[in-house]
Parts: sequence; C-alpha cells; structure tokens
Amino acid sequence: MDGSRKSFTMQDVARAVGCHASTVSLALRGDARIPEKTRRKVSEAATRLGYTIHPMISAWVSARRAGRPVLGRIGAAYLTCHPQDFRWRENEHFRNIYEGARDRAETYGYSLSEFRLDDYSRDTARLNQVLATRNVQGLIIGPTLEHHTLEGLDWSRLSLVTVGYGLIEPIVHRVTEDHYLGMKLAFESCLASGHRRIGLVLMRQHNAMRRERWVGAYLSAQYQHLKPKERLPMYLASGGKPATPASRWQNKNRPDILLTDDPAAWRGTGIPTMGFALSTSHPYEGVHENNRGIGRHATDLMVSLVQRNERGIPKVRQTVLVEPSLNAPLAE
Repeated sequence: MDGSRKSFTMQDVARAVGCHASTVSLALRGDARIPEKTRRKVSEAATRLGYTIHPMISAWVSARRAGRPVLGRIGAAYLTCHPQDFRWRENEHFRNIYEGARDRAETYGYSLSEFRLDDYSRDTARLNQVLATRNVQGLIIGPTLEHHTLEGLDWSRLSLVTVGYGLIEPIVHRVTEDHYLGMKLAFESCLASGHRRIGLVLMRQHNAMRRERWVGAYLSAQYQHLKPKERLPMYLASGGKPATPASRWQNKNRPDILLTDDPAAWRGTGIPTMGFALSTSHPYEGVHENNRGIGRHATDLMVSLVQRNERGIPKVRQTVLVEPSLNAPLAE
C-alpha cells in the first residue's frame, strides 16, 4: 500500500459535510436524532473519503455514555423467525448454522446473541429498542422453514446478512448452500455407479425454498449425460412419505435409483436412494451440507460489512455460496 496515502478522520468528514464532528459520530451510528438527509450526506462523504468508525471503539464509546460496563466484545444479533412452538435447536441443520456463526463471531471479538422474533410478540419497535440499547452493530437473520418478510426494523443502523432463501423482503446480502453443485455432485455420483434411470423425488415446499435450483441442476445433468429415453420426469411430493401417486410414478418410470432430499421417507420402496441435502452427521449416502461453514461465512460477511460501515438495505446485493461435500459413491 502507498504509505503516503492520507488517513481521513471524523473531522475531515465533518468539514466535507459542513457540520460538527459530533454530528458525524451520531449520523454514522444511525442515531434517529440526526435527520435522515444529514445521515445520508455524512454516509456518502465518509464513503467517498474512505472513513469508517472502528466497531470496537464505537461499542466502547456507547457503553461509556450509557454508564454501562465496557465489555470486550462487539454486539451482534442472530435473529430467528420460527413459530414460537418450533424448537429449532433440536434441528441439527438450524443448530449447526447458528453454532458456526456464533463460534466464528468469537474469533473476531464479537458476541453473537440469539433473538427470537416471537419473544417480542413480533413487535419490531420493541426489538429495535433492545438492539439499539445493546449497541448491536450487525444482524444475521437465520434460515426458516417458510418464506417470510420482515417489516419495521431500523435497518439503517445495522449491517445485514441472511441465511438461505427464507427471507424474501427486504432483500439483503445472503449466504446459502450451493444447491446447484450439490445436485450435480449427487447426479454424477449415480452415473459413476452405473445408474442411468435416475429419478428425482423431493418435497414441493423444499423445492420452493431453494428457488428451484435443485431442479435446474437435475434437468441440466439429464440433458448433458442421458439419452432422451433415459430422462425421467421428477416427482414433487406434498407429504413426507410416498403416497399412491408416487407409486404410480415409480411403476410408470421404473427408476433404478432415487435422488431425494429425504432418504428415510423413500427407503421402503425397494429402490436405492441417494440424498442431496443431508446434514453433516446424517447416516445416509449422499451430499452433505456444510451447515457450520454456512454459519461461519455469514459471520465473515457481516463482520466485513460492519468494518466497512455498510449499514442498511444494500443497493447491490451479493450471495455467498458454500459448497457441500460428497461422501463415498454408491456401491453397485
């Protein structure tokens, strides 16, 4: 780096905007007492000059001003939006993502605390107050089983990341599994084991939650590797167990192996199965998600946004894809 490059200060930003340095400090922390127009001008000037507030210093100053003990970690939040009766920690998929994010946050000097939206009766005004009081700098919105929206949060003061495709509004930076690659790995493993009539059976809801990326990879692999007479239509199930329509589909298409997101539900059919969305410790053959890695990358992205002072709904979003892994190919 060029050692002669000037390091800009808060006072430089204040001079560029024509305000006091204290106004810059409050504006960059998203303080509601500063008009939105002024906050925008300050943010633009800070970006232009390359100035950011170090999050540790910001947290220290806020704690001192509030008369609280000065803690050694920066506040961050992990927001879960599941129904109140859903015990998400008992689900390995959700638990591993959270633990990966939490453990990674500790290495950066952040304290990642879980907040359940239902604990606040979905009162986002109250949640805003709690997040501001705790001087939360970054927010990771965890994955869910259904599509949902979030309204009423003070996005302007937070660096935002979501996991998966559950959150549909607002649209923020995202970290998720590389679903396309996972299906490609599973399909090619079946080919390597000599299978040609490769059927795809998956839950309709799971397909929608992954933006049809599994289906896209499956159709592409069929076109690339199989003759037209070998290509089977997929089966989208509405329930977790094979039903009469599924039996008719099997009898008509005669698959010699099933690619499925729920191998246990199809084990009784007598047809070999390969899973393509398995948790790390899942006992079945197939493609395993790197759920802890997804959590770690979500924290990496959140921390980078905090350090660059990028807050609020981004104009240009990025999606980070985390690769799954394939275990040993199916035996003949």
